Amino acid sequence: MKKIFSIAFVSVLVPLFAHAQTITYEQFIKEVAENNASYLAQKYDVDVALANLQASKVFNDPELSVSYGNNQDWFMQMGQSVEVELSYDLDLSGSRRARVGAATSEKAMTEASVSAFLSDLKLESSKAYAEAWRLSKSVEIMQQSYDDMSRIAKSDSIRMSLGDVSRADAIQSKLEAQTLYGDLLTLKADYSNALMTLSYLMGGAAITGVAESSLPDRSLPYPESELVDRAIDNRADLRTAELSKTLSANNFKIVKAARSFDMGLSVGYSYNTEVRNEIAPAPKFNGLSVGVTIPLKFSSMNRGELNAARTQVVQSEKYYEDAVMQVKTEVAQASNSLSAAKRILSQYDEKMLSDAKEIMESRNAGYVKGETSLLELLTAQQTYRDVMQAYIDACCDEFVCQVEMEHAVGYSLEL
Repeated sequence: MKKIFSIAFVSVLVPLFAHAQTITYEQFIKEVAENNASYLAQKYDVDVALANLQASKVFNDPELSVSYGNNQDWFMQMGQSVEVELSYDLDLSGSRRARVGAATSEKAMTEASVSAFLSDLKLESSKAYAEAWRLSKSVEIMQQSYDDMSRIAKSDSIRMSLGDVSRADAIQSKLEAQTLYGDLLTLKADYSNALMTLSYLMGGAAITGVAESSLPDRSLPYPESELVDRAIDNRADLRTAELSKTLSANNFKIVKAARSFDMGLSVGYSYNTEVRNEIAPAPKFNGLSVGVTIPLKFSSMNRGELNAARTQVVQSEKYYEDAVMQVKTEVAQASNSLSAAKRILSQYDEKMLSDAKEIMESRNAGYVKGETSLLELLTAQQTYRDVMQAYIDACCDEFVCQVEMEHAVGYSLEL
């Protein structure tokens, strides 16, 4: 029974991991843009806005009324009548044109909002990828340290029996190896969780790791003097704020149109039967009527709705001004952060990293020969891990600053 269960369990797992793969940053961002569930749901807002635009183009419906009249024909023989009337309200105030304009602005604003959502999603996804890459490199460093310390602990156990090292050193090296193993398991768990986050952002695709040995360079192709202008041209959220002004203006037109005088036209036809009453007889006849209706807009004396719409226009202009200032601030902050990250990364040259590794290897060899104390060895290993981790963190920070600069300038929208 257990064998059957095991075979069934494996048969379920194999298809799940059959397509699992390591993934590069470019592949990851492409998958996010194509398969992220939240983004796909956001894109339906554009379809809704398009449907609303189509609905706004509808014309006023004509009205057809039919009425029947009976002037006590059955008792007083005063005749019967049938009337048919067709009426239509003319759009003299331009309310339909205003509705179409508002719906058009809302559709454009929705498209800009979806683009802004994608830009934000790419930023958060890039940070998640950078974190996964950082953890993958941290696992490699910790794995190397654990392997080295594990070999030393096993060697010390043998050397202790031969009297080459003290029992205290042998116990301490074993404890250090166990401690590093615990740290390694924690990092591996964090890395697995980070990969799950990437899988979620990609729409559920299974991945086994990040494929790149180093994070890609995301430097912008623009000189620093053009960054603010590029941001004002490219930022989707700023475009949304700009379109919000247009939408408020069109909503104001709708309110004004609703307060204007429209006119309705009607045309009617009536058929009257013969009046057979002896006192006042009358022949049957047809009647034709034409009418005009003009609404009495007493409600227009209340200007509350009009004032509210006018205030919203002014408010949207202030929101746009604030959005422009926010974009300029974000560009300046991103530039400062990127400049600092580059300076920090520049400190970690190849010689610094090779020196840290050389010292660690030298201490390892010296400890085996009895020329180096265990404390010196542990210090050299910790220094190596600290230098390598700081270098990885610096690489990760520079990459994050680069994608934040992309986001601030809106460059990702051009890809």
